[in-house]
Amino acid sequence: MTSKKVWFVTGCSKGLGNALVKKLLEKGYPAAATSRSAQTLVNEFIPESDSFLPLSLNIKNEDDVKAALAQTKEKFGRIDVVVNNAGYTHLATIEEMSDADAREEFNINVFGLLNIIRNVLPIMREQKSGHIFNVSSLGAYNVGALSGIYCATKHAVKAISETLALEVKPFGIHVTDVKTGFMRTEFFGSSYKTTTPEHSPYQHLYDENMSFYMGQNGTQVGDPEKAAELYIKVAEMENPYESLPMGTDCCDGIRDICANTVKLMDEMREAAATTNY
Repeated sequence: MTSKKVWFVTGCSKGLGNALVKKLLEKGYPAAATSRSAQTLVNEFIPESDSFLPLSLNIKNEDDVKAALAQTKEKFGRIDVVVNNAGYTHLATIEEMSDADAREEFNINVFGLLNIIRNVLPIMREQKSGHIFNVSSLGAYNVGALSGIYCATKHAVKAISETLALEVKPFGIHVTDVKTGFMRTEFFGSSYKTTTPEHSPYQHLYDENMSFYMGQNGTQVGDPEKAAELYIKVAEMENPYESLPMGTDCCDGIRDICANTVKLMDEMREAAATTNY
């Protein structure tokens, strides 16, 4: 059995998951990588080897998730680190986001993540060790026109991560909520969807916000390779961070949001007090 930690990473065909798996293989860590197509992963990285397991995974299907985790444990003997990285954004106004599209975004970003967590925890509890990284976002604090459903999923991931950290700590399992800022990945290239209905009354919001988002593409402050290095560094810590912002844009954004929230609560305290017994 390898002495290095065994990693299981979702959403690896591109973006931050892709950068992380490349770094893990470069450093000699055993890694299972998932995507909708295992062949895509073979093309991106290497064929299956003693240290690499490419897996096709439908993260929405719990039986599929169980099978992927079982294959990983069978191959490597254990699972030490899980990175719930799979996710995407669908940009649309709340009114114009269809029920099917809203549910699909939650299915991938939240319920898929829960499928992984539920099924890896028995393995980690048996080991009496493990580390789960859940990828939320600056969007777990922030909101913006067109990104309401995406931000709602990331608010949910943050709450799940913080609760899970309390629940599994007695079993020797760590949980880190990863709050990414804007990373220079395909996020605003091929990793988002949008719905712009014809003659939308919100057309001005689409014009303004899509111009902003597209302007970010290729100029984001976050470096995926450096983010991958930070993942590995934190996973090797004896007492890893439970909250991990990535990018100074994320830190600065959250600080400003929290400062404004404190100011608002000070202003609203008198009104809030009127509901006390």
